[in-house]
Amino acid sequence: MDVRSVLRAVPGEAGLLGAPAVRVAVLDGPVDFAHPCFAGADLTRLPTLVPDAAGSGLMSLHDTHVTSLLFGQPASQVAGLVPRCRGLILPVFRESPDGGVSRVPQLDLARAVEQAVEAGAHVINISGGERSTDGRAEAMLERALRRCAENGVLVVAAVGNDGCDCLQAPAATPTVLAVGATDASGTPLDIHNWGPSYRTNAVLAPSRDIKGAAPGGGLASLTGSSFATPAVTGVAALLVAQQIAEGREPDPLAAGRAILGALSSAWISP
Repeated sequence: MDVRSVLRAVPGEAGLLGAPAVRVAVLDGPVDFAHPCFAGADLTRLPTLVPDAAGSGLMSLHDTHVTSLLFGQPASQVAGLVPRCRGLILPVFRESPDGGVSRVPQLDLARAVEQAVEAGAHVINISGGERSTDGRAEAMLERALRRCAENGVLVVAAVGNDGCDCLQAPAATPTVLAVGATDASGTPLDIHNWGPSYRTNAVLAPSRDIKGAAPGGGLASLTGSSFATPAVTGVAALLVAQQIAEGREPDPLAAGRAILGALSSAWISP
């Protein structure tokens, strides 16, 4: 599935590309910036505790794919949702020695969120997180998310793919716009997490077989809430770009509320 298909019901969607004044931060793994789909994209990698260059591992695939869904250039292999926006890339997931999914301490995630705010991000995409019994983030991450809310920065985060009635930080934080996964018809996928706590801050977006970039110049089709999240982040960034185009002050939190009002769905067991 092409990520830009989420815009096909919008009049003039071909001209919706974002704007350089809008800054979108991606907190994920290393990105293969040499991929052809990024030629001409305005991407800046900020220094984090993960200095690794992109390789052939799962986390490099994960973030190269997520980043392409946002910043892949028009007429390239992957046309992203906001190719004209400025991308701030903050790697937080290291490649796992066994090649599997990497976990990031919430403290490291908090540091990266703070960095993104200081760099002027309007929207922050987090396609990951950590299971939490009560949905609460640890103190430092909670503080960083509170700073986002106080500074008008929208955080968009994946709910996770454990297939259970369970919560994940930071997605379960009330000020975060949480994203779950559906197929192309809008049916929730049985792999994503759900629960009553998400009824007030979550939306669903397509995330089955989403086509995106893979390290080394190739393509991959991936499934999961990680790949629904940039679809929502991209729409939020487009709304912020429209605010600016109309001469208004950028208000990412208002963009998030508009998306929540338009796309919120009942969160029940698939």
